[in-house]
Amino acid sequence: MNLTSQADTPHLTLVTSAEQTVRQQSESIDPIRFLQAITASLDLDQVLNTLSGFLYDLVAQSGWEYRHAESDLELSGGKPDRHRLEYALTLNGQEMGTLKLMRGRRFSETDQIRIEGLLGLAAQSLHNALRFYDMSQQLERDPLTGLGNRRALTLQGVQWLADNIRHKHPLSMLVMDLDRFKAVNDNHGHPVGDRLLCALADTLRAVTRTADLCVRIGGDEFVVLLPGTDLSDAMECAERIRCAVAKLTIATVTGEQVNASVSIGVATYRHGMDLDQLYHQADSALYAAKRAGCNRVLAGSGTPDCKQVDSFCVS
Repeated sequence: MNLTSQADTPHLTLVTSAEQTVRQQSESIDPIRFLQAITASLDLDQVLNTLSGFLYDLVAQSGWEYRHAESDLELSGGKPDRHRLEYALTLNGQEMGTLKLMRGRRFSETDQIRIEGLLGLAAQSLHNALRFYDMSQQLERDPLTGLGNRRALTLQGVQWLADNIRHKHPLSMLVMDLDRFKAVNDNHGHPVGDRLLCALADTLRAVTRTADLCVRIGGDEFVVLLPGTDLSDAMECAERIRCAVAKLTIATVTGEQVNASVSIGVATYRHGMDLDQLYHQADSALYAAKRAGCNRVLAGSGTPDCKQVDSFCVS
């Protein structure tokens, strides 16, 4: 691992040995006060911000970056700077990510000793926060498709709706389900149906932005939440999804090809709406699309975009 403008890269194995942490701990930090602060929360972001605050008292870093590849997690604070010090963190052989500290001048050997002492004290709290984060993610993930679930939609949706109101940004929602999905399960079996659900999930990942939230509500019903997206752009996104799904085929064990189509309802936040009202508007548009013949995109206002697949999609 390379450092920018720094000769050596410390690889730190976090330990909880009282002898090690006390020996390395800077006299300017009260270990008891630090432990009381760092153990006050299981929220990973809060734990890292607490750690950063105490590190600042020791070495006055201008910024920090934390990465945990296994959890696909990146958190940061402050601002990047010229000199960087990066630690690979482990506890009892378990990878706990990397922590990078940055500031305008070099980190001295004394700085490194102080940092490593504080990281040693923080080890168990960081480990506990990571476990809590991973468990929370599992609670918010659909086990079949790997997308978010209803809990994820509620938590993220409430936050985005509050941001939308505060900053006056648009927010749109797509509600969709596969057309005639029950017939797929009845005629070809649930394993084929499950593969079709996973294929739809993969399509949503491919078509939407990384900033969007894609969730499986249950059965064959999916929701996409689109922050910063007005009705026109949401309709375009829904149409891209519909066209992509129309190209899906799933092979059965007998060699048959199962084709797919999806109906989508679209709604955009209007003043005074809550998350449930936004969902119900999009859901009502979805059922209107079903009644109109399936394989369609309809807006919550009732204004349809009812062109058939061949009019929009290029094979």
